[in-house]
Amino acid sequence: MVFDFFRSKRQTPLEQIEATIAGMLRDSRVVFDTAVGALFGGGKSKEAKKAVRATDRAINRAQEDVRRALMLHSSVMAGSDLSTALAYMSIVKDAERVGDYSKNMYELVKFGADFEAAEDAEHLALNRDLVGQLIMDAADVFDGHDAEAAQRLIGKADGFLSEHDANVKKAFKSEGKADQAVARAMYFRFLKRITAHVMNVLTSLVVPLHRLDHYDEAPEGRE
Repeated sequence: MVFDFFRSKRQTPLEQIEATIAGMLRDSRVVFDTAVGALFGGGKSKEAKKAVRATDRAINRAQEDVRRALMLHSSVMAGSDLSTALAYMSIVKDAERVGDYSKNMYELVKFGADFEAAEDAEHLALNRDLVGQLIMDAADVFDGHDAEAAQRLIGKADGFLSEHDANVKKAFKSEGKADQAVARAMYFRFLKRITAHVMNVLTSLVVPLHRLDHYDEAPEGRE
């Protein structure tokens, strides 16, 4: 539990917290892969549903543990760590949201979406693969405190946001079946939200505290 953060002889409390946040991202990738695996041909199953729910609950518990640990850490340590604690209190929420939106992908399967044999399956799968890799790259970059790599990854992912927006608009203007258009609009919307929350986690490595958590905004609203 929370006091385990302070019993380790190998890591400082903040290092334990950082490792937990990186682990939340890696667990989110598990949820993501399970959900999109069902969406791309796997279909609904008790096993997939159980895996999504169990991993999502683990992510939620990790978020609660991080928040408790940050509160305790801030109460017993000098103020020099306060800005870091506040930053991590913010970005742990983003890490949890990556898991939530990944879980939402499975909702599409429950509603009957299946992209395996779709005419645009290659395009849908490409975006799936890019976002899945983004989650893992972000976990590694955050774990390694690599600010330069974080900045590069943020720049790369920013292009994904624009692409997802364009795909949502395309789905809205589609003249095909309504259920297919809705499934695609929601799919790309979820991919966009996952991407934005991953980018928010990475901002903790490259921007001041007051500028965290702004990739939820449109580009013109980030300043």
